[in-house]
This record gives sequence, C-alpha cells and structure tokens, in this order.
Amino acid sequence: MKYSTPRIVQAQGYRSLRWILILVLMCGMAALGFFANRFQENLNSQEIREVIKYQKDRIDELERDRAASAEKIAVLESSSQIDQEAVRQVREELKSYQQERLQLDEELIFLRSMVSAKDDREGVQIQRFSLKKGSAEGEFQYRFTVTQSVNNGEIASGWAFLAVDGLQDGEPAWLPLRELTKEKTERIKVRFKQFQDIEGVIQLPDSFKPLKVIVEVKPGGKDQPDVKQRFDWVVKG
Repeated sequence: MKYSTPRIVQAQGYRSLRWILILVLMCGMAALGFFANRFQENLNSQEIREVIKYQKDRIDELERDRAASAEKIAVLESSSQIDQEAVRQVREELKSYQQERLQLDEELIFLRSMVSAKDDREGVQIQRFSLKKGSAEGEFQYRFTVTQSVNNGEIASGWAFLAVDGLQDGEPAWLPLRELTKEKTERIKVRFKQFQDIEGVIQLPDSFKPLKVIVEVKPGGKDQPDVKQRFDWVVKG
C-alpha cells in the first residue's frame, strides 16, 4: 500500500480500520448477548460446551484483530506528520479489544468450571460478586452470578435481595436496595436452569461509608433453601 502523504494515510486507512473495528465489536457483542439470553433458563451442559467453543474462537479472532491494530498504530506513528489524535483513537479501540478479551477469558474459566468439575453442592450459589465505579459521584455498578449444579435439571426461580452495611454519620447503618436505587427497587427476579448474571446500579448517600454488601437469594422451590452471603466492599476499576 502506498502512502503519498501522511494525511492521506490518516484519512483513508484509519477510517477504514475504525469502521472495521466497530463492526467487529458490534458483531461480537451481539453474539455474546444472544448466548447470554440463552443462559437464563434452558442451557444444558452440551450447550455450555458449544458456548465455550464459540468464546475460544472469538478470543482467537480478537488476537488477530489486536495484532492488526497494533501494526496500524506502528504505521501511523512512523510518520512525524501524522495526526496524534488518530493514533489516540486507534489506541482506544485497541483497548476495547483487550477489555473484551479479559471478559471472555473470565467467562471461559467460569463455564469450564461448570462442566468439568464435579459439583456436589446443593441449592443455589452466589458467585463472582464485583463492584465498579459508576458515572456519577457515589454511584456504583454491581454484578454477581447465581448458579446451581449442572446436574440439576430443574429451573430455579425466585427473588434476589441486596443491601449495604456500613456507617451513616459514624453510626452503624443498613441500607436495603430500595434506598439505593432511583426506581426504589425492592427485589430482583431470578429464573435460570444453570446460572444467571445479575447486575445493576446503586447510589450511596454522601455521608454513608460502605463496609459490606449482603446478597440474599430466595428460590421459590420447597427443596431449595435460601442462601445469603456477605462480601467486602471492594471497588475495582
């Protein structure tokens, strides 16, 4: 490919790469969304293995795209006249690839553990709880996964509850989900066969210091006991 001037390289090559990256990311996330929806109810162990294969293929594809993006950055930076904003934007898109790759790796490890390990646990379990900073001051994004044994053929349904323990103006306080959400949400519906990802946003009062997060799941089945876990308030990212 010939580069008549650095400006032409930036205008043509960068734009083409940008649109290709966006399209690939959109396709990848759409496919992930499709599989995520199937997780909620009737996913069996064979289908989980198919998802694992898809995610491995997607990881390989991301690695190829990442290498192409890195090569493009090297070409752009080789010209002293190139617009540094173009380099910055390509770097941001490369970062998106890397973030998706990390997420896929995490999901892959989780899925493999479900189909490969002998699971003698009974009832619903709460796993992979995490917290991230939100877009506003005092806003946080939470996420956790509810699971049950792959060998359990019954659909688990019921409700999940979340609360935060901490200090309000220096005094012990307990805030339920309805006091942490704009919608005054009381509880979260759960329904799944193997597992379900649950996520949302909470807003803490200015004078509140969080210490623990309490997550409780109450399945509707008679033979499925309630489960409650406490997690340290640890914010990542």
